[in-house]
Amino acid sequence: MDPVTKILASHAAPARLGEKLSAQKALFQRVRQYLPPPLDSQLKAAVLQEQTLSLFVTSPVWASRLRYLIPQLQRQLRENGLSVDRLRTRILPGGAAEPAKPKLKRRLKLSRKSGDLLRQTAASIDDRQLRDAMLRLSSHGDGD
Repeated sequence: MDPVTKILASHAAPARLGEKLSAQKALFQRVRQYLPPPLDSQLKAAVLQEQTLSLFVTSPVWASRLRYLIPQLQRQLRENGLSVDRLRTRILPGGAAEPAKPKLKRRLKLSRKSGDLLRQTAASIDDRQLRDAMLRLSSHGDGD
């Protein structure tokens, strides 16, 4: 079976797509080399359209960090032959490396002494809602 590049080169439309793909990959590598670690590994795509370079990262946090570097990055690109009018950051949908783990519900614990103190204080309170709330809170006072 022929390599994909040979198949793409044999037809006009796929050949143009292959050329565009190669140009996109080269642009991506070029931009990535100017980014400091670990930001360089968070860059997932670079797309140039009408003198606007869009940089795609995995999360809003990385987009914010990248935004601070835009003036420096634009200057470096210009010095190395790629002049763009505008740079912007974008978040790649579904680009997060790992899904968020569900948070485990943790039972609050008070010392036995704190629980006893809360029960004693609740016994002296006339307001029923406040007393009940303190008694519920004191039930967490079983641990040491």
